[in-house]
Amino acid sequence: MKRKIIIASHNHMASGLKSTLEFIAGKQDNVQVLDAYVDGSPIEENVKEMFEKTDDDTEIIVFTDMLAGSVNQKFFPYRTRSHTHIITGMNLPVVLAFALESADKYISVDRIHEIITESRNALQYVNEFQVDDDEEDE
Repeated sequence: MKRKIIIASHNHMASGLKSTLEFIAGKQDNVQVLDAYVDGSPIEENVKEMFEKTDDDTEIIVFTDMLAGSVNQKFFPYRTRSHTHIITGMNLPVVLAFALESADKYISVDRIHEIITESRNALQYVNEFQVDDDEEDE
């Protein structure tokens, strides 16, 4: 089984996220990016080509930046393709978790929900954290 991860966003967020992912997890040959609206090429054609160049049995995990955004809307019609999952509101923890997930078998819907919940919990308001002052920790 093969898995492809697509990171898609407005402008250069996608390529920046892939760069950071590879900084942490090493080279990711199965990750493609789509930086939309930066070179004038039609996003619909880019998305179509990504899917056409992928075998039907390859699992595709798509990450987009915003639910109501045009980038997510261009991927929406592909949600019914077998072994395709579209996740929006991406952050580094969620992309990293999927990149590190075993590709021995297709990811279950339950596992997708677990990873999303864990990644959602990584979003925190740090100002509210309380730390005990301990001079030995300095």
